[in-house]
Formats: sequence, C-alpha cells, structure tokens
Amino acid sequence: MRVYFNNAVANFSPIFKSNNNKKQEVVAVLGSSKATDSIMDYMSMCANAVKSIVLSGNSIIHGAGKYGIMGAASKSAAKYSEIDENGKPKQSLAIITDPLWGNEDLDNCVIKDTATSEAARIEKFSQRADKVVIFPGSSGTIQEAASFISSNNYAPFDERKKVILVGKKYYEGLVSQYENMYKNGLLNDKPENLFTVVDSEDEILKELN
Repeated sequence: MRVYFNNAVANFSPIFKSNNNKKQEVVAVLGSSKATDSIMDYMSMCANAVKSIVLSGNSIIHGAGKYGIMGAASKSAAKYSEIDENGKPKQSLAIITDPLWGNEDLDNCVIKDTATSEAARIEKFSQRADKVVIFPGSSGTIQEAASFISSNNYAPFDERKKVILVGKKYYEGLVSQYENMYKNGLLNDKPENLFTVVDSEDEILKELN
C-alpha cells in the first residue's frame, strides 16, 4: 500500500558554497531500492563513492529508498553530511513520490520535492542534478538511464549532463542496444558521447571530477 505525503517541501538551492566560494555540485545517485546478493558489491561501492562526494563538499540527490543502492547512498550521505538547523543531513537530498511507495527512509535526507509519477520524478532529478550516477537496478532504473541518455541525445553538446552507468557487465546489453541504434543511423551521436560506463569507485570519482 502506498502512503500519501502531504508535508511541506523545503526550499532548494542547487548551489552549495564552500569558504572559497567554489560552486559545489549536486550529484543524482540512482539504482535499486532492493538489496540482493548480486548487488552487495555495488552497494559498498556506492557508499564509498557517496562518502567521497559528500566530504568534498558536494551533495547527492536520490529517491529516499531505505534498502539496496538507495539505502546505501542515503545512509552514507547522512553519516558524512553537514547538519542543517533542523538536525537533517543537508547534503543528502531526496525527491519522493506522492503517494509514497512505503519503503522510504525519510530520516536520512532532506526532502526537496515530490512527484506524482516516476517520469515526473526523473524530470525533477534532471532539473536539480549537475551530474548523474546510475548503479544497477530494475525496470525503474533502466527507465532513469534511458531518460537521461535520451535527453543528452537531443540536447546541444554544451548542455548535456555527465551520465555515469556503474557496472560494465550489468549494462552491457543496454550499451549494445545504443551501439546498434548508432550503427543504424537512429542515434544523433556515438553512445560514448552520451554516457560513460565504469566499474569502480575510482572511475566514478574520476568521471565526476
């Protein structure tokens, strides 16, 4: 059963300033909200990458899932984040659905917006995030990846977002599909110009920098 969410949403600013006035970024971290044996290594990788993102002064934005990749991301961000005046981790931001799915962890994030569908939530992630990291997940995660890749396909080069897919083996079918699209003249640019596929925490952080 899904639970309807009616609380007010906090004001949002996508820019986080450090003492040297350097622009800080918001990174969307997406993936499975279910913990299975097959993604345990990715959950650990996600937690470590998020730790580095947050300690560098940046923020993440996610779907507030309690388990799986989403749980690893939100818990890691909350652990290393600065705390706001309400006692919330201000570098762990979330966009939730209304109605709620029922498996959210609302304690380890600051809710910035709500969406009435997954498609609407993806659009809001796109509006708020500077870069996107997508770990393995189910059909909803594939929807997210395809939406961000499609946006890059139709956007001018200088308006494209950095889209990072984590898991070369996991996403090899998706990569093959986009390569076939390009070979058949159905894609505006080469797949490697629309997204990047990586396999380690170091590669994630390198692509984000």
